[in-house]
Amino acid sequence: MSIHTTAKPLTQRSLSKMLMKSSSLSFLVNVGGIGIALIMQILLARQLGAVSYGYYSFVTTAVTFLVFPTKLGFDTAIVRYVSSYRAHGQWAEVKGLLRRANQITAGLSLAVTVISLLVVLLMSGSMNGELLYTYIAGLLGIPVMALALLRQSSLQALKEMLHAQLPEKIIRPVVFIALLFLYNAIADTKAGAGEAMLLFLAAMAVSYAIGAWVLKRRLTPKIQGAGTAYNTREWVNVSLSLMFVSGMYLVLGQLNVLMLGWMEGTTEAGIYGAAVRIATLVSFGLTAINMTAAPFISESYAKKDDKQLRHVLSLSNLAGFLFAGVIYVAFLFLNDPILGLFGEEFKRGSLALLILSTGQLVSAFSGQTGTLMTMTGQQKTLGRILAGSAVLNIVLNFVLIPAFGMLGAAVTNLLCTVCWKTAMVIVIRRKLGISIGMFAWMTANKKRGN
Repeated sequence: MSIHTTAKPLTQRSLSKMLMKSSSLSFLVNVGGIGIALIMQILLARQLGAVSYGYYSFVTTAVTFLVFPTKLGFDTAIVRYVSSYRAHGQWAEVKGLLRRANQITAGLSLAVTVISLLVVLLMSGSMNGELLYTYIAGLLGIPVMALALLRQSSLQALKEMLHAQLPEKIIRPVVFIALLFLYNAIADTKAGAGEAMLLFLAAMAVSYAIGAWVLKRRLTPKIQGAGTAYNTREWVNVSLSLMFVSGMYLVLGQLNVLMLGWMEGTTEAGIYGAAVRIATLVSFGLTAINMTAAPFISESYAKKDDKQLRHVLSLSNLAGFLFAGVIYVAFLFLNDPILGLFGEEFKRGSLALLILSTGQLVSAFSGQTGTLMTMTGQQKTLGRILAGSAVLNIVLNFVLIPAFGMLGAAVTNLLCTVCWKTAMVIVIRRKLGISIGMFAWMTANKKRGN
């Protein structure tokens, strides 16, 4: 399928300026967020120790898994639909989509929270008090976390990149660190994993309230006087496909931590989880750029503007990969001291960090494959690719983790990343006629050489 221009596009210069300005802002927020998050994780790891940090990391991963079905894929659907509706001035549909998405997500998240709490209480006899406390505190945060993701997507679709990311990237970790120090001072003792999770829940509530207030202020002038149009069946159908895709991403990104914790213990999972968090720094430049690029991709595709779409992809892919290369080289030499910041016992994850970082570099090299497929209606094909990789992930984890521990989990992550990224690049080329990632630059340079 090809895309042909039917609407007058922005000039490449003006589009580049818009992308670079928004992407730079997003990048700076993400840099600040990553730095603060790293400080937060180091403080937690040093305060809790490997065992309690393992509890915290394991429960956080479990809660992340529980949050994704409550969103029903609406977080991604909002970016796709609102960007398209915005391009055509359909504010009644925007209003209806955001209202319906929040209603459905609120109901599902409350149901998942109640069911999960009941399951944990039934299993409480098989876990110690600290782990039980951590589970209860973590599960209570599911509704807030789910609704915060919808709010973030709404601002992202409106191209309000700073306001979309600031609450979760900056405000939440800063508030959490402040509450942690305040708790230690008032209680005259260090917080355990359960107390830390409860403080994180409080920080989440603060950042959500601020983000929701900003969204209301930004959205109200645009939807004032507009009616409310609902296309619930269409939205839910598309969102279900996107939820499946999100679930597969979650499996590929987090299942290793859960399976490692199940087979090797939560301490091993905590050390590996720290390596996973650090490794994401390699591709976080592309992730930051994606926040800006996704609405432009959806808008370009909706207007059938092939030239603008290719320019957005080309510019953002190159910037993301160059950043990834710099961080990857740094990790080759500094992986051991970086993990040592968490504590001496965390240095056991150094080799796993290098393997995971290689997977992130492969991801950055391949470009915005998932974002492009999602924003152009190829979510079903994307879901099938990710499902195949998830099955491979599970099989390899069962084989490699018992034999090699966290190294087996890291190798599984790398192999699956190579598989699904390669498949996406091929599908995008066949279905959309677009070379993506650094492959696009290689193809363009080859043509110029000829």
